Amino acid sequence: MEKVYDAEMNNKYKIIELNEMYKGIPTSYQFSNSKINVYHKLKDNQTYKDPWDYVINLADVYISINDETKEVLKNYPVKVGQEGLNQYTHYVSYWIVENKKTNKQSFVIVLQKNGARQKELPNGEGFVPQEKLKYLSLTIQEDGAVTKDSFTYKNKNKLQTKLIPPMNFGGAGYYTDAWFSYPIFFFPFIYPFLTTILGLILILVSIKYKVLFNKTT
Repeated sequence: MEKVYDAEMNNKYKIIELNEMYKGIPTSYQFSNSKINVYHKLKDNQTYKDPWDYVINLADVYISINDETKEVLKNYPVKVGQEGLNQYTHYVSYWIVENKKTNKQSFVIVLQKNGARQKELPNGEGFVPQEKLKYLSLTIQEDGAVTKDSFTYKNKNKLQTKLIPPMNFGGAGYYTDAWFSYPIFFFPFIYPFLTTILGLILILVSIKYKVLFNKTT
């Protein structure tokens, strides 16, 4: 079912994550007549280290369209020394979505509304569970119209599923994450099939060699 869903989405849309694999694209982007920008204001000058030894500041992150603030992420970790969208890791992502039937494009900003790396914060709280992650998308049409949509990791439509950036557990699936997760999660599902196939191959090879051996003797 997941593979059928994936094929359905590929037939329907062309989806590009502009900062995929952390390319470090600029925070300012021009889409049609709309100017998109993300910037932040530091809460203080005190820095912290996250579990991966990145130096971070806490800041309020502003998302603006045509110089109008549309959303603010409060007390979010911002990487020191990083440029462009890399400062905000997977909490802010830019996407181009093209409808293949109409050839119309839209620009989508996806924000993770919770689940900031709490271990980076002074209170030292743990991670927010994956199933509790919340998102907000701001979709800009070619004519400048803007719509907001809230969704969660557990409750998302087919297109929203494709707009969740991969994180430490891999990508998001619509029916199941198994096909998109990293190998450590995926391996248990394929292990019995691989061993069965390997066993059948060995049996066929053994039969073939036995037949050849009988003919030669």
